[in-house]
Amino acid sequence: MPVLSEDSGLHETLALLTSQLRPDSNHKEEMGFLKDVFSEKSLSYLMKIHEKLRHYERQSPTPVLHSAAGLVEDVIEELQTAPVNNEEKELLQLLSTPHLRAMLVVHDTVAQKNFDPVLPPLPDNFDDDFDEESVKIVRLVKNKEPLGATIRRDEHTGAVIVARIMRGGAADRSGLVHVGDELREVNGIAVLHKRPEEISQILAQSQGSITLKIIPAIKEEDRLKDSKVFMRALFCYNPKEDRAIPCQEAGLPFKRRHILEVVSQDDPTWWQAKRVGDTNLRAGLIPSKQFQERRLMYRRSIGTQPNPRTVKRPLCKSAQFLK
Repeated sequence: MPVLSEDSGLHETLALLTSQLRPDSNHKEEMGFLKDVFSEKSLSYLMKIHEKLRHYERQSPTPVLHSAAGLVEDVIEELQTAPVNNEEKELLQLLSTPHLRAMLVVHDTVAQKNFDPVLPPLPDNFDDDFDEESVKIVRLVKNKEPLGATIRRDEHTGAVIVARIMRGGAADRSGLVHVGDELREVNGIAVLHKRPEEISQILAQSQGSITLKIIPAIKEEDRLKDSKVFMRALFCYNPKEDRAIPCQEAGLPFKRRHILEVVSQDDPTWWQAKRVGDTNLRAGLIPSKQFQERRLMYRRSIGTQPNPRTVKRPLCKSAQFLK
């Protein structure tokens, strides 16, 4: 049997192993499978790439320059301020392409080993009367989408509390904001004595990065598990016409026969759901089945809702499970 040397790589080992496979009447299928796998060209190429990288790593390469992007900027400026021939004009076009400049920025980042995230500095008026572990500075990045959280004011303490996190929103994707957290500042603006409507307006007007000063809840609630409950709506719903919804902007409008995926039933009155097939990944509020049935019963008792037994086409329940 051939013997491998110490310098043999994975590629040579794989080739030798393939050549040593012998037919076995008791394991024909297994041997055939191994031979097919080891003979794959993609696996062979992968082994060669691995060997090249290991060889390159052992050389301990050092970058020739740590600021290639800056050098390119100087060259571009020099070419733009002087007459150029055809070759220099072509070089100027190449150096000005966004892909090449992005690659050079990545090169400089790797060369300088600048991998740590840049955290925002603490505000100058940071309150020292809070314990260091009790205050959390959170920076979120959002575009034109809502933050994906609702707030309420505590009746006893007056604190602004995160009441609900909408699934799929910017706050939910960050994993840094939780139900029960106390909100103290938004972009350096104190919100302790502001109404929730004023705070929502500040958040709505903020684009790009948003910095929040938060006092975490004493006991953060467990993250809700993904739900696989799908329901068919048997009535139309417009949150702008619902005076009972805690936040109309967070409501999810839907029409009869729409398929809804309920992602959270944590609140017994207001569920979080998405429309199946909708490109918007953020969940919205819908009335829960129990709450909608209670509303229908109340409306019928006061005569504002027809009784289903008195009409040919019965009124449907809030939703039904799909089978």
